[in-house]
Amino acid sequence: MSPSASVAVARVLSSPAAMRQNPVKRKRDHEITVHEEDDVHEYTNPRPPSWEALCVLGPYMDPETLAVASCVSTTWLECFSSDDLWKALLTTRSSQRSSPYEIVLKKTESISCKHLVSAVETDAKRRRRDQVAEPVKISLSDLSFMVHVSTKTKKASVYKKGKDLEFGPNDKFQIEADVSNAAITASEDDVMMTWQVMYKGKFFTVADTTRSLDTKNGWFTEKLEDKCNRKLVGDVKPSFNDEFLEKIGFSIVDSDGWGSLLLDGFLRYLQRFLLE
Repeated sequence: MSPSASVAVARVLSSPAAMRQNPVKRKRDHEITVHEEDDVHEYTNPRPPSWEALCVLGPYMDPETLAVASCVSTTWLECFSSDDLWKALLTTRSSQRSSPYEIVLKKTESISCKHLVSAVETDAKRRRRDQVAEPVKISLSDLSFMVHVSTKTKKASVYKKGKDLEFGPNDKFQIEADVSNAAITASEDDVMMTWQVMYKGKFFTVADTTRSLDTKNGWFTEKLEDKCNRKLVGDVKPSFNDEFLEKIGFSIVDSDGWGSLLLDGFLRYLQRFLLE
């Protein structure tokens, strides 16, 4: 999957903090204020995106973001409540191991695809919340991180010590490396990216991927190795200075609920490999 920048914006709408501060109330289309331009030099608010753009964006959203987006206006509700859109989500998730979607769809005719996704995702969140978290046995300060980015003719390697990284208790874990000295451009093909961790003489490769930099909006890697058989993927976020790759960010996302691993969750993930 390769989410667009618009997806990242949509995810902000779905965050719990944003919902508490700005409760969403669906508006009808005629209630959305669009300021007419009185003077060509006067600033005006941008017009809402067309329904065609919304329909293109929909398949790249996760279920929670779709549900929130459908509350913005009646047009958004129509675009993001399409049964075909929610059925596409079911098709994707039906191929996952132990997925309940496929059998329920076959045996139940009265339930909509949207309601089915909502019910199963709610159950998955409840089960994860009720699970007792294992204790964290390794410290961030004992870890070192290595990020390698290379093409056929260019390369950059970045080394970071865990003790130099700062994270809040509820911050997602993300490694960001400055690779601007490699002069890699946005049009490069076959760019190799590797994220590795070192702990007391042990090495672990978290992710190793090769792809073209044909998008500036980021992408997800293939499924990562995990001892608990979760559907974890790497979330890669490049940033550019003009056409040159400046920084590369990496975090881990659980594709069951599309939540990023926080610091403690990331340390628990690593210790299952580093302490075995």
